Amino acid sequence: DRFPVSRISFIGEFRHVEKSALQEKMAPYIGNNFFAIDLQKLEAALRDIDWVSDVSVSRRWPDTLQISVKEQSLIAAWDKTGWVTSDATIVEIPGLKMPGLPRWSGPEGTQVLVQLRFQQFSSLLADVGIQLRQLSYSQRGAWQILASNYLRNEQISIRLGRRDMQDRLYRFARAYGQTLGELQQRLISVDLRYPNGFAVKWNIIEEAAPVKTG
Repeated sequence: DRFPVSRISFIGEFRHVEKSALQEKMAPYIGNNFFAIDLQKLEAALRDIDWVSDVSVSRRWPDTLQISVKEQSLIAAWDKTGWVTSDATIVEIPGLKMPGLPRWSGPEGTQVLVQLRFQQFSSLLADVGIQLRQLSYSQRGAWQILASNYLRNEQISIRLGRRDMQDRLYRFARAYGQTLGELQQRLISVDLRYPNGFAVKWNIIEEAAPVKTG
């Protein structure tokens, strides 16, 4: 065959994608005509490999196919042992520890919904200095948050319930920004499942008694 492909080059970080898996997919193309290879078909085949988020294949004269690979990244821990990738796939990676990532949980197949709610809730809380750390979605459809305000050394459990979650969280965020976040006491938990308000539990900080001198 004239103009055969004789070389393949790879571009990417390859933290999780196995080059051997890519090479196996590419093997049938070695020796084929440089100009006749269907690049789109090849790209589709390479995207089926575990951890591949996207891939592009280009020709490099005179005999090389260049494979540029974008890996999926981990965006959250899932339940006790899983991880959620950037394309909302749940993977198991034994022994992996990434304490900087948020933790999500929910019934099987709900990771896309949990990711959407996490983004919505995070946006509401970020405006008042609160960072969402954990988001749980129960079998009954109820939502619960664990969030932190590191400036106040607060860790707050927030129960949202099963409906009107954004309205409830907005009401809390507004109250937190206006008054609750300015008080000396630190919040421990908030229950937002009330129609016209919410219940708050405080960690009471006792002031030291004045010391008499003289």
